Amino acid sequence: MKITENGNRMIISLEGRIDGGNAPELEKEILDAIVENNGKEVVFDAENLQYISSSGLRTIMKVRKSFNKALDMINVSRDVYDILEVTGFTELLNVKKAYRQMSIDGLELIGNGLTGDVYRIDRETILKVFRRNIDFKGIIEKENEKARNAFVAGVPTAIPYDIVRVGECYGTVYELLDAKELTYVIKEDKAHLKEQIRKFAEAVKEIHRIHVDTGKFQSVKTESIEALPYLAPFMTEEQLGKLRAIYENIPDRDTFIHGDCHIGNVMQQNGELMFIDLSSSGSGHPIFDLMSMYSLFVERGNDPEAMAKSAVLRHFTSEEAHDIWWTFISTYLNTEDDALIRKAERHICAVAFARRLFMLVVMPGVLSAEKTETMIRTLMDYYDAGLETIDLGI
Repeated sequence: MKITENGNRMIISLEGRIDGGNAPELEKEILDAIVENNGKEVVFDAENLQYISSSGLRTIMKVRKSFNKALDMINVSRDVYDILEVTGFTELLNVKKAYRQMSIDGLELIGNGLTGDVYRIDRETILKVFRRNIDFKGIIEKENEKARNAFVAGVPTAIPYDIVRVGECYGTVYELLDAKELTYVIKEDKAHLKEQIRKFAEAVKEIHRIHVDTGKFQSVKTESIEALPYLAPFMTEEQLGKLRAIYENIPDRDTFIHGDCHIGNVMQQNGELMFIDLSSSGSGHPIFDLMSMYSLFVERGNDPEAMAKSAVLRHFTSEEAHDIWWTFISTYLNTEDDALIRKAERHICAVAFARRLFMLVVMPGVLSAEKTETMIRTLMDYYDAGLETIDLGI
């Protein structure tokens, strides 16, 4: 047994085999350590625990009773987990399984994005490896939970079924047969670019028809309004008031919102489209999704430097980016009326800028002072021109 401290936590590392021969001695050591470190939260680390008998389990139970609450046991192997599950200890402790180690050596890269890269393991499974700076609790677990909830709600998405370690990074294994990122599908067959984008637009319209439980999918509009105080260091009180009014002008919906809806977050499987990267998903008006395609193919699509840096845009020319956007929005809105599309773009641009301002908080330094000023000025002009009702015919 080894004991380490991490802030207010005392981590007790269990090792080898714990049975009737060594359980009494281990029990005394643990209880003595708890007395000496009165008040610290106890966490059992089972990374090096190979086996635990009923005698060892009784020791764990005594510790639990002394705290009168469920304790954490982390890095539990599958063999030890089976013992804990059979004996009912998975209901008495907060048990976290150990993550199996995987390597990406020799795996085919089939997609990449802001939060990580996607590799094919075999015909039936893919692996998304999150970047090292991605918060596990805040992003990865949330994405997996939302993916499961979205699948149950009827959203075509990959099914996550295992979390693994890849070096110092975490990864999620998905079951997704013969899938390839839509970006690559289009890149390899540009003769059918418009056909693929029309199909994508129709798929996006379909997921926007899905009504979801707002207890599981928070309103993007509400979340944005509640977060406005965080922008106080960057905007005047008057500007924040106008920004709030812009959000309040967006119609309420309880329909599914992907949160980062563009061709880089869609996989094609046997001709069908599957949406991935659901960590930002929620509920609300479709305009919250249309802004992702607008930001990518209109704003950055006119900037050669930004296009070269983008995992999606670097496969296309500026002209192709324009065609992708126009094909997408005209298909989605079911119109080729230039005036109606320009009007929709004005609303979409405002929402895109309003949402992107939060990058000042979550990703400090990403937005230049010039870009920030441009976005705020555009938003204020949008407000001052009069907040007409957002009616995109959807």
